[in-house]
Amino acid sequence: MSERRIVLAQARAAIVVALRTPRALVFTFFFPLIFLVLFNSIFIKGGDQSVTLPTGLKLSAQAYFMAGITAYSISLSTFTTLAVSITTQRERGQLKRLRGTPMPAWTFILAQVLRATAQALAMTVLLVAIGVLAYGVDFPGSTFIGFLVYVALGTATLCTLGIAITPFTPTVDAASTIAPFSVVILAFISGVWIPIDQLPHWLEQVGRIFPLFHLAVGLQGTLSPEASGLGLEGGNVAVLAAWALAGIWIATRRFRWEPQAGTT
Repeated sequence: MSERRIVLAQARAAIVVALRTPRALVFTFFFPLIFLVLFNSIFIKGGDQSVTLPTGLKLSAQAYFMAGITAYSISLSTFTTLAVSITTQRERGQLKRLRGTPMPAWTFILAQVLRATAQALAMTVLLVAIGVLAYGVDFPGSTFIGFLVYVALGTATLCTLGIAITPFTPTVDAASTIAPFSVVILAFISGVWIPIDQLPHWLEQVGRIFPLFHLAVGLQGTLSPEASGLGLEGGNVAVLAAWALAGIWIATRRFRWEPQAGTT
């Protein structure tokens, strides 16, 4: 069997497992959809409500929440699921057994990334469809490519970070706590739950350190009628790329195939 077919077979199996896992369905599929409906129902009371981004661009509140929750969903589908699933398989001894087979070790990692990417893209399409059809979100034609670039770059960045964090999650409980908790906390200071123009300045500056802020703001900026060109902002792209490189650097040096619980 060719390496490509091995990767695709493993990715398909991972997708099937995810679809059959109730916890994964609730947290990565239903939560973002519920949040999108709740935020539009609770915080948007009709009229032309707008939000101002740090760049000065303005966009509708509906577009703001749709883009922010899309960034949150990408984080759950990539960073969180990879951290939890890889840690779980490592601690069960599955990774050690896989590495002892003739199958190239990298095919397993690539398959997991493909599964996470497919999940992130599916949720992005679903959230955008709901935003456009149910809440009247408009996509400026000139910036649609920029929106896709942010989705691709954000997905790649958070996939690398999801793998990179596994050396620091020695148990399944640790991964199941650290990964989703960190995403939820960062969502509060990254313009997902609370409009950035309503955050204290110092809290906004803390959020700027992390990739979720730049993914959310980047996606939101492409939906602004005032955006120019492709809607890409150099600072957001640079920070996401830097985090991606950091994730790759850590993962290639610290990744472990053997169970880590109880080790020193």
